[in-house]
Amino acid sequence: MKAHQLLSLIAVILLPALVQAKEGFAQFKVKQGQDTNKIVTIVYPTITKREGQGLNIPKPPKEHPRLFFRAKDIPALKTKVHDPLMKECWDRIVKSAALKTDGRLKQDGGKENLDNAIREAIEAKALLYAFSGQRELGRDAVDALLNYYATVKIDLAKDPYYASIDLGRTILLASMVYDWCYNLLTPEEKKLLVGRMETMATQLEIKWPYLIEGSIVGHGNEAQFSRDMLACGIATYDEKPQIYNLVAGRILAEFVPVRKFFYPASYHHQGTSYGPSRFHWEIWSTFLFDRMGHPNVYGTDQGKVPYRWIYLRRPDGQLFRDGDGYKENIEFGKYWNNPGDALTGFYFNDPIIIGEAIKQGFVGKTSDYLFDYLFFNTTVEPHMDKEGLPLTKYFKEPLGAMVARTGWEEGIESRAVVAEMKIGMYYFLNHQHLDAGSFQLYYKGPLAIESGIYEGTHGYYGSDHFKHYYQRTIAHNSMLVYDPAEKFFWENDEGKMELRNDGGQQYPENKKTPDNLEEFLKKDFKTGEVLAHGFGPDTMKPEFSYLKGELAEAYSDKIKSFRRSFVFLNMNDPRVPAALVVFDKVVASNKDFKKYWLLHCIEEPVVSGNIAVIKRSEKGYDGKMINTTLLPSADNLTVNKIGGPGKEFDVFGVNYTQASHRPETNSVEGGAWRIEVFPRNAALIDNFLNVMQVMDNDENASPLSVEKMEAGKMVGTKIGNRIVLFSTDGEVIAEKVKIKITGEGNFKVLLTDMEEGEWKIECLTNTKNSIPVIKNDKQLLYFDAKSGDYIISKK
Repeated sequence: MKAHQLLSLIAVILLPALVQAKEGFAQFKVKQGQDTNKIVTIVYPTITKREGQGLNIPKPPKEHPRLFFRAKDIPALKTKVHDPLMKECWDRIVKSAALKTDGRLKQDGGKENLDNAIREAIEAKALLYAFSGQRELGRDAVDALLNYYATVKIDLAKDPYYASIDLGRTILLASMVYDWCYNLLTPEEKKLLVGRMETMATQLEIKWPYLIEGSIVGHGNEAQFSRDMLACGIATYDEKPQIYNLVAGRILAEFVPVRKFFYPASYHHQGTSYGPSRFHWEIWSTFLFDRMGHPNVYGTDQGKVPYRWIYLRRPDGQLFRDGDGYKENIEFGKYWNNPGDALTGFYFNDPIIIGEAIKQGFVGKTSDYLFDYLFFNTTVEPHMDKEGLPLTKYFKEPLGAMVARTGWEEGIESRAVVAEMKIGMYYFLNHQHLDAGSFQLYYKGPLAIESGIYEGTHGYYGSDHFKHYYQRTIAHNSMLVYDPAEKFFWENDEGKMELRNDGGQQYPENKKTPDNLEEFLKKDFKTGEVLAHGFGPDTMKPEFSYLKGELAEAYSDKIKSFRRSFVFLNMNDPRVPAALVVFDKVVASNKDFKKYWLLHCIEEPVVSGNIAVIKRSEKGYDGKMINTTLLPSADNLTVNKIGGPGKEFDVFGVNYTQASHRPETNSVEGGAWRIEVFPRNAALIDNFLNVMQVMDNDENASPLSVEKMEAGKMVGTKIGNRIVLFSTDGEVIAEKVKIKITGEGNFKVLLTDMEEGEWKIECLTNTKNSIPVIKNDKQLLYFDAKSGDYIISKK
């Protein structure tokens, strides 16, 4: 290395205490009198249980390369050059490596000077050296890296999150060159690069080496830790094992257990915007461990997480809203992408997820093309459609939710109906909402929606709209029970603030984040329990999908019990393709606490008696939903609509204003209206029964007839030729049930809340319609029937 390069580099690897943020930038200066030839080493904290004390932490192999690939992997990686899917990636790598640069970045006063083209050139040269052994390529990469680090400026005055992205990516750059060109580095260069990476790391949000953030949510669960510092630790393990031990220990001691807790539900608790982003970095760490010889550190359930987003995909290319939603800023009409899909499909060789990644443009067409080339498995044939998947999927604990569809047809004119039904068993904080028990419904447009806007003209995370409305139960299709004396709080490092009483669910622990799974399970973050679920009779194309849960834990002691049951019906009827039935039994602790059943929509609904009509007629949508309220009964029923200018996000008299920055072009669906269904008379116990059917927004489209049915301890509805009944008290039924069916033709009958075991169906008016045995293992009985009097009894 040339003398001027060495002196320039030495000047930028001092301790954070010597950093002077001149004009808000990372200007690393030599303190007067400091020995510029001496590197002061960071003092690392003692390894504790949180960093894997006592665990058998797998170590990096004693060879280089070992970051993203090993020497044994290179022959197979070279063969990808001939794969059509990899051609664009390879061409971009070769083109980047051909860029003539000494790595020096432009000096423009105090401005940040990161240059992605130069960074990509350095990485590409290092990769081609590892593949070919051409010393000149490798030495060019090393010299360019030294100059890059000697001249780089990163703005530390900007948002710490965005500064951490740039710092971390710069650390990753050095880690790759350090590992791939290891045998070309002198001892002095290794020492200098390690010191510079460590110094940069102290500016990350995680405050290296103290790791101030928890292991469940937060920015510390993203790239700066799971990719950048882990890569640094793997590359530099021979010289500085403390880096790897600290990162790998925290991942294996805390990151892995909590993800093994929620991965089996095939979901990520941070929703449809932040979930794919956070998960993306989790799969990165899987790759990093795997490529140095330690596969599946998070377990194989990790490979099924993207199926949550596959099922929440709407025909218009967007996703159902779940949690904080920055993806709404995507241009309307675009197919929403999920960065976690690509790496997951590559790692677990899943043809459906790989097909999704290709469709989203995540193979060789992003800034991560070099990693696409390293990770993509070209031996798996992608599936570009999803017709082979069941139309209904249950997402088990700790989520407890179900998505039911009538088809996979895409496009804004698609006749596919999609419904999400959520119990929600745990609340993981951060970007998750207080939406236990909520539902959404889509047909030719979003009809039953989640309300509110994450990033708008009145702020984003932490704004008044966010804290008092958007994240709260009142913005979702769930249940409110209003106790005027109830208090709600939000507590963080800045203190504790009182929130508007929305009558909804409480933030567990006042939204104070636990550090790890052990603390999470010890404290009060449980919000519900799934009591029953099932779909059928054909598991690929179910006629019904059923989910029931208890949700009292999500609320304060104002609620003794809140049991919600969902039934989605695939009607197989071109006029009315589907219906969603929601039955609720709510037991309050005080009869004067008012109960509100909520239904949110975008366009103004039309309410008449117990009927509410919701239409979509904007942006090419053309769907309609009719909700019929059967309980409370007509003499005890009020159906109000709330919304319109000045009341879009009303919380009992206070409107928490928010508006989209670009409503004409983006995908924001904040909504402006909601329906509130509530009983007129005060009572401790109230039942709610609502039937939603969807159809085209056409004057000639007529709904199916809907009527209430009662049968002893059961109540429900007949909609068209479908009958659905629930236990009125919410408990499982073991005794006889008598049902009278009237009308012409054949009926399909679903009885929920039935004790498991064998049952018989006796038709008193025509024995030919009797059924000797029905086996029930899901608390469900489903059978065909004609008009007549029936007795259903357990054998």
